[in-house]
Amino acid sequence: MPGPPTPPTRYRLASPPPLRSGGAIGIITLLGDVSGTLASLRTRDVAPGRASLREIPGIDSVVIARLCPDHAMIFPHAGPAVMARLLKALVALGVTRDDAPAPRESFPEAASELEARMLVALARAQSPLAIDLLLDQPRRWSGIPLDDRDPARVLSDDDSRRLRRLIDPPLVVALGGPNIGKSSLVNALAGRSVAVVADMPGTTRDHVGVTLDLAGVVVRYVDTAGVTPAAVPADELDRLAQQAARRIASEADLLLLCADATSAFPPLDDPHQETLRIGLRADLGPPHQGADVLVSVSHASGLRDLTQSIGDRVVPPAIRGDPRAWVFW
Repeated sequence: MPGPPTPPTRYRLASPPPLRSGGAIGIITLLGDVSGTLASLRTRDVAPGRASLREIPGIDSVVIARLCPDHAMIFPHAGPAVMARLLKALVALGVTRDDAPAPRESFPEAASELEARMLVALARAQSPLAIDLLLDQPRRWSGIPLDDRDPARVLSDDDSRRLRRLIDPPLVVALGGPNIGKSSLVNALAGRSVAVVADMPGTTRDHVGVTLDLAGVVVRYVDTAGVTPAAVPADELDRLAQQAARRIASEADLLLLCADATSAFPPLDDPHQETLRIGLRADLGPPHQGADVLVSVSHASGLRDLTQSIGDRVVPPAIRGDPRAWVFW
């Protein structure tokens, strides 16, 4: 009686494309019939639990690490030509690309499904604050079925969603009038020049994005073009820039409403959107409408408070410190 059918062999490009990463070594994960695939590539097999240098004729000298019978990692030189030849050879053998293998396939060394899911999340996590939380999840989930949502033992879906922002950075968007210091603010937060700064309105005609680590919480921060009342845009380019600013602001997980002593906070299109009101150029005075945080980039004041406030708003400390299990997948 024949056994169960052999699942199709798949590959995953585990390293970034070489031109993007600049790395010298590529990583290709092979899942399924590893021995058969290596034989078809005219390459000597590698025993499970071993790593060996092998020659793939016509392609490259590679290191092959065989984690288990159906899981291997191939390490070729990362030059575009080498990677293209190897991937083309795999596809010609019927090996299909799989960018989302099951957690146990990605981490066959994991002791459980939960631990495998934790390792997948840990590999993706962007925020340093995620590391200890994720490493503690196997202990917290001990004895709890993965589909259990008992509020006494497992965080709510909403709180889990907020904590997942430590894995996939949330979008934080700065919105405010022109020439009030938003570009100076993002440069100060980034510690380098990522936005053009000039003492004239309309300098930032498009939005500027940067990834920032704010007190251990990594965010995707976008500085938008200055917005003005609908009747005021100076030209068509300005109108389109303001439309783009409003559009990306509507997608923000946290909207930073910005004003200074001479301007008002921009109106909200969605009154339910989570916001933080920032008073910029505070050395010239606070906004007339009040602010949650006052910042003066020129005097280097308020930046630490702002950094902490943004991190606390997107991932509240009370949720980070909750001892219950977390649905992190």
